[in-house]
Amino acid sequence: MKYILILLFSLNISNAFSQSLELKKEYRLANKYFKERNYIKALSSNEKALALAVKEFGKNHLTTATLYENKGRLLLELTNYSLAEIELRKVVEIREELIKDYNPDIAEAYNYLALSLRKQNKLNEAIIEHNKVLKIMSNIIANNPGQISELSRRSALYRARAYHTKGQLLIKQGNFKEAEGNFKIASKIFERTLGKNKKELETLKADIKKLKKKMN
Repeated sequence: MKYILILLFSLNISNAFSQSLELKKEYRLANKYFKERNYIKALSSNEKALALAVKEFGKNHLTTATLYENKGRLLLELTNYSLAEIELRKVVEIREELIKDYNPDIAEAYNYLALSLRKQNKLNEAIIEHNKVLKIMSNIIANNPGQISELSRRSALYRARAYHTKGQLLIKQGNFKEAEGNFKIASKIFERTLGKNKKELETLKADIKKLKKKMN
């Protein structure tokens, strides 16, 4: 099955279903606050939009799943990683039930779930989710040659995040040299593929610096 990749706002929203004006208003506010990095206000507006989506569509709906994902992403920004994990697991559950084929939206849900697990130092669990992401993206790329550029970029970012997590796991296991190799691969990918937002690369560089201190 072929998929059309749509350029998304900073936060995601499904346009496939008709939403109430109030829901759209709260979504737009959440998106505005997100772009301004006012994550607390963004979370408040997203909560209102989410409550409206549950009322309009029910919990088991793709629009609702998208708003759960936005909530999870905001909680990641606010460093509330355990709550982010809970919300992102809801996204995975809904999308797995409603989307039966390999799909970028499912890969994205697994990706954010993996990040929430990494932030809690649940590294083995995070690696499992990263591997699911990479398997899905590999299948999507193989079946969508016309969209390979954007798909490959997204897949590369997911792969870099997996290397970053693997590096942290190797440090935990005392394998510093191999961890350094994983960090270097992740760094090269991030440098090639990240846009203006270099936050992930800076976080990785900080981890590399800590690792070098351990190795000296």
